[in-house]
Amino acid sequence: MERSEILEELGDLLARSARGRGAIASVSGSTAMGKTAVLNVLADRASLAGSTVLGVVSTPDERDHPFSGLAQLFHALHTHAPQTGPKDIVLPGGVLPGGVRLGGPGEAVVSPAPGVTHDELVALARQTHRSVAELAARGPLLITVDDVQHTDAATLFCLRYLAQRLPQLPVTLVLTRGTMLLDEQSPRILDDLVYKTSVRRFHLGPLSRDGVRELAASLSPAPPSDRLVAELHRLSMGNPLLVQALVEDRLRAAAESETAQVLAAADDPALRPAPADGPVAGHVFQQVVLTCLHRLGPHAERVARCAALLDRAATTQLLSRLSGIDAELVRRCLRLLTGIGVLDGTRLRHPSMRQALLREMPHDEVTELRHRAAGLLYDDGAPPREVAAHLLNSSPLHEGWVVPVLQEAARQALADGDAAQGLRCLELARDCCSEEAERLSVMSQYAHGQWQLRPAHAAQHFLTLKNPITAGKLASGDALRVAEGMMFYLHFDEALKVVDHQNGDEGAVTALNGTRLLMSSEFLGLLDRPCRPLPKMQLSATSTSEVRARYALARALARGADEDAVAMAEQVLQGSHSPEPWKLDGFQAALMALCYADRLESARKWYEVLVADAGRNAAPGWQGMLEGTGALISLRRGQLADAVRQAETARARLSGRSWNVGSASALAVLVEALTAMGDHEAVVKLLAEEPPQALFLTRAGLHYLYARGRHHLATGKLNMALTDFLGCGTLMQRWNVDTPALAPWRLGAAEVWMRLGDRERAARLVEAQLAAPEAGLARSRGMVLHSLALLQPAVKQPPILLDAFDRLDSSGAWYEAAGVLVDLSRAYQQLGETAVARQTARRAWRLARSCRAESLCQSLLPTKASRVADTRKAAGPVGGLGGDQFSFDRLSESERRVAVLATQGYANREIADRLFITVSTVEQHLTRVYRKLGIRNREQLLDGDHAVAC
Repeated sequence: MERSEILEELGDLLARSARGRGAIASVSGSTAMGKTAVLNVLADRASLAGSTVLGVVSTPDERDHPFSGLAQLFHALHTHAPQTGPKDIVLPGGVLPGGVRLGGPGEAVVSPAPGVTHDELVALARQTHRSVAELAARGPLLITVDDVQHTDAATLFCLRYLAQRLPQLPVTLVLTRGTMLLDEQSPRILDDLVYKTSVRRFHLGPLSRDGVRELAASLSPAPPSDRLVAELHRLSMGNPLLVQALVEDRLRAAAESETAQVLAAADDPALRPAPADGPVAGHVFQQVVLTCLHRLGPHAERVARCAALLDRAATTQLLSRLSGIDAELVRRCLRLLTGIGVLDGTRLRHPSMRQALLREMPHDEVTELRHRAAGLLYDDGAPPREVAAHLLNSSPLHEGWVVPVLQEAARQALADGDAAQGLRCLELARDCCSEEAERLSVMSQYAHGQWQLRPAHAAQHFLTLKNPITAGKLASGDALRVAEGMMFYLHFDEALKVVDHQNGDEGAVTALNGTRLLMSSEFLGLLDRPCRPLPKMQLSATSTSEVRARYALARALARGADEDAVAMAEQVLQGSHSPEPWKLDGFQAALMALCYADRLESARKWYEVLVADAGRNAAPGWQGMLEGTGALISLRRGQLADAVRQAETARARLSGRSWNVGSASALAVLVEALTAMGDHEAVVKLLAEEPPQALFLTRAGLHYLYARGRHHLATGKLNMALTDFLGCGTLMQRWNVDTPALAPWRLGAAEVWMRLGDRERAARLVEAQLAAPEAGLARSRGMVLHSLALLQPAVKQPPILLDAFDRLDSSGAWYEAAGVLVDLSRAYQQLGETAVARQTARRAWRLARSCRAESLCQSLLPTKASRVADTRKAAGPVGGLGGDQFSFDRLSESERRVAVLATQGYANREIADRLFITVSTVEQHLTRVYRKLGIRNREQLLDGDHAVAC
């Protein structure tokens, strides 16, 4: 029943009682269901109707004080009618002392003297009835007893006596009865009073949604929305006190927001905060929750605290073990807590409830419960991160199981990208260690955690472990992980000392195999520097995914598109949908293996899978490495703008005060991409800082040399370009990774020699590359054929260039494919096949523009023909762009820009938008273009020989 319906029926009882037929009513309900509020409303209505109201309020503290409730009633009787009876309770022996309790039904039991006999108790009950009757003779009377379950037994005896005689009096007795404390039994005399057949019983349950709406509307200046009512009902589960608290918090928040708006508007209207739209579970709400729990008694309060502490892990049995309360009693507590809207199953219904409970608990109690909870969860086999959550919020616990659990929790957190949480676990594990070896193992893991969280500044965490490692205090696996961290930051001397210190036991050999594979794929210049020979590259059935990925990468560098390497890389990447701890480095190596095997489409697909499944929540270190790899894939697929964006992201995450291989690799991609886009000024700034010599012992150093060589070549610094290309080639040959898929240094050097006019040296380099095993490298083979074609007479160029284009096109290397089309259009033009030349040039333009390759686009413009011819004259008589090219020379720069866009098919409005000028200006430029070129309209502009730039 809704509160309004209950009050209506209670009002009818009052009306009948006023006509001389007394009545008794009982209103029951859980804590905070609004029983007292109903009683107060009833009392107000009765008073307004002319009834005299006598109120008694019982509390748990007064239950063991005899006649405490009756004393309130006598005091109220004396206040309303002093002549009706004494102000105090008096027995024949004087004022009643304490010590009365009740045993069986109707039997007065007297505690040790002084006491009260049964006859004296009956006499007092009669006196109570007489006083009430005398007052009722003057008019209707309402007696209310709030929380009757807490009323002392002697008072209950007198109330029962009175209730049996009410039908002859104009008196209404209304009792509210709440939940007994869980360790208490309801006294028999209370049941006798409440469950009399003449008692009209009502039960107050949670408010319905309509009830919540009505209550919220009565407390708010405006009617609540349907959404607000639904949220209020969900958060309170119909508990009136919680509804009131939520509304009050919301009104307070709205007032604070309004004040903030006024203050903010004075400075900047855009800074005005938005008012709260939904419920606000603030301070009032939290205090009401604590009050409700306190009313339920210590057992329910302790269960609620344990539930707040366990949160998602809470179960009935676990709550019983943690709280030390019997499981059956815990179940009763859970039902009560659920009934008042605090719990949802075994969890607190709202985070602010949990916060309030944990904040109110003494620190020592929280620590003790946290330690016990962690131990119980560990014994039950809970996940390490769940156990660690409790350890992290308490002081160090020095038990043998703690450090391994924290280390595993850190490993999982780091793999999930939660580096901050992982580092917290490791910091606590360090404080819980009792042995030096255990502490050093934790610190090695901590160094890698720092790399994930702050990759630009983690070098020192690895370096501090060098001395303990060389003193033999760290296991081989952990020690070599530290060495690999040192290598990342180019601290090779320290890393090699760690490697040299490892002995030949089985564990060290296994770990050294992984390190040797890393050197073979990343730090190639270190392979011949250890004091003792490293084990040969090998795999076993138990090799980890990271070792297999490193093996695939090393094999791809040595053998090109090796089918076994490709298959192994893709097998490793199959696990990227559910990444396990420390697999992420293996995924990056597998991606690189696909890239160096010219499997660009496969690399792109797996990169996107990694970004979606593993990279989204990854830590900055892994995200930086993943973005750097994605940048290289984008570069090789001709997606230059994407390559720049990804490389800049990688550098932002990885770059610090000193160089490392991750940021250097991203820098190399950025230099090569910006060079292809024609942004040479940006490249000059990027190359301003001199790299450390240690970089040129790494694969990243090879990329850097090749990218810098491309920049020097594009800007006419031919000797510097040649030095970089040949230096790159020397290192690749020395390290036995001479594959064009890594860096096509021979083709770069050949282009320099052609520009310098030395076709013989250029031819030797191209032929040497052509003679090398193809090994399935479609992109690389296409680039070699492109260079070969430029060494041939014009008549032989088209078929070779078409073959090159097909290979590049099929491998997804769009930038290189566009470059082939540029030279193919020139070959056709020289051979007099003007129509085919124009068609090919248009195709080249569109492809170059899609790549954002500004340099290639510029090379197709007629006014640039002489410059392009100069840069490529070493390739042979490739010719110009058509007989009418001189006509473009007569155009101004602005006229030429408009003409080029017009030949690409853009409408005047589109040209105006792209060049940020008016349509009228476009029309004026075109008019001058037509006049200077001797044509009449756009159609002739598109059909003319000068349209080859399209």
